[in-house]
Amino acid sequence: MNFKASNPSDAALFPRDDQINRGAAVRLLPHANTSSRRPEPEQKSYWLAVASAEHVRIGREHGFMQVNHGKRAPLKRIKPGDGIVYYSPSVKMGERDGFQCFTAIGFVREGEPYLAEMGCGKAYRKDVDWLDAPEQPLRPLLGWLDFTQDKNWGYKLRFGLVEFGQSDFEFLEEILMSELEVVKQRRLQA
Repeated sequence: MNFKASNPSDAALFPRDDQINRGAAVRLLPHANTSSRRPEPEQKSYWLAVASAEHVRIGREHGFMQVNHGKRAPLKRIKPGDGIVYYSPSVKMGERDGFQCFTAIGFVREGEPYLAEMGCGKAYRKDVDWLDAPEQPLRPLLGWLDFTQDKNWGYKLRFGLVEFGQSDFEFLEEILMSELEVVKQRRLQA
């Protein structure tokens, strides 16, 4: 295809077919808005942690989280900005009282896990911005959460910290910040 330049100085922009050097290497310049030095944004993760309600309430009051009796390794997996939800199978550690509630939801702050004093020794913690949300029983939500669709969903929780789906996190955040029946109706209509 040939283009005719209206201005003779534009002729170089529209070469004729007989002037095109076929097979010549062409170096493309990067777009001005791209940089090879810019890191890719990190993907936000969502976590479900397991602890007694009594322990979670202490963490909420003081703005921190800890998992697996204060072990550091699980906390290293959690990045700043990640969402965290606590599930409490019991009120007190080791009891079988059938409590089974979501007891806290929030977002992890900047910083590495740090060592803190506890009554029975030392434990690693991370700081969290907890949302002001009431505790929510698990049973009414069983059919609504993706992670409970597997019949052995509770088995995964024995690790104390498991990755959680974004849709489940957002659903729990919505429920904990408003009324359960209102959220269910809104979700059914969507």
